[in-house]
Amino acid sequence: MVWLVHAPGNAPRAHIDNWPLLLTTLVLSALLASALGLLLGTTVDASAFGPLLGLLLAAATMLGCVYYPWTALHPIRWVQVLTLANPLVYMSEGLRANLTPSTGHMPTWAYLTALTLGTAALGYLALRRFARRVQT
Repeated sequence: MVWLVHAPGNAPRAHIDNWPLLLTTLVLSALLASALGLLLGTTVDASAFGPLLGLLLAAATMLGCVYYPWTALHPIRWVQVLTLANPLVYMSEGLRANLTPSTGHMPTWAYLTALTLGTAALGYLALRRFARRVQT
């Protein structure tokens, strides 16, 4: 979307140097998001899901490094550390590192490790919870 909608003269400069790394980041991000969605869907009551989703999306977006790089939070160290609990940070930083490598971003090993371990942990919890709900 950013390539289509931008201010005149401010077209983004995105260059992909490593297609396999970008595809790995995209797949891990999609798996992590789906595992988180399955976990929330099997944990939260359906009637409370709407308000909770609105609250989660607002908080996740504002503290998910979507609008700014994670490295920009360095002057406010406690916020930078606190945002590491948000899975969206690793997705955003992975895409930022792959699409705009000249901007500040989290190290590749950090976001790939977090995406991999987060997917495994949330996937395990979500599948356990889902199996319990199906069996009852």
